[in-house]
Amino acid sequence: MKIYIVINNESITGFKKCWGLSFFIDFNNNKLLFDTGCCGEDLIFNLKKFNIEITSFKDIIISHDHWDHTGGIFSLINIDNKRRIHVGEGFSKKFAFEIESRGAKIERDSSCRKILNDIYISDELTTNMREQVLILDNKDETIILAGCSHPKIEDFAKNVFNKFNKELVIIGGFHMFSLSEQEIIKRINSLKKLNIKKIYPLHCTGELSTKLLTQHLNTEIKKAGEIIEI
Repeated sequence: MKIYIVINNESITGFKKCWGLSFFIDFNNNKLLFDTGCCGEDLIFNLKKFNIEITSFKDIIISHDHWDHTGGIFSLINIDNKRRIHVGEGFSKKFAFEIESRGAKIERDSSCRKILNDIYISDELTTNMREQVLILDNKDETIILAGCSHPKIEDFAKNVFNKFNKELVIIGGFHMFSLSEQEIIKRINSLKKLNIKKIYPLHCTGELSTKLLTQHLNTEIKKAGEIIEI
């Protein structure tokens, strides 16, 4: 399995960085994209830098309806509109209509469902923002890909662990950048109760949160332009 970090706030030399997140996943002979970052131009540039053919994937999953995760969608559809866009019930109907008017197909659902072989989208959780995560059910572990984790990454992780009962690898934005150290430690202690194999904090996790996660959990820091192989 290879997970390409296409868009993130920080990048390695030669790749563009921008606020947002996007992953390209190559798993079980399936190719798909999770989130599209904030800018179509940067998304296309980094995909090409990875030598990823823009037409090689048809399934695109959008975690939640924020500009830094939806910004590249129309650039992809303009290149190839034979796409299946997976969103939750909380996704803007107006935005979904604009996608469909360009020829792509919207799959809207708030429940946990299988979309490809060993690939699932989680239940849509809700706080101030409705959001879903992508789940890759690998042989020895379950991988969670999160956009921003507005409804708390530990709640997503608990639900996924209860369903699949395997060690967890968690990759993505954890939206802890505005929290105090005390609040972050409390959140980390909740994560430590779960069977977490490894964690990759990106995007909106925050500098202090990333530092504390590194102290308490098996953590690795990655940037756009890098590949996570599992």
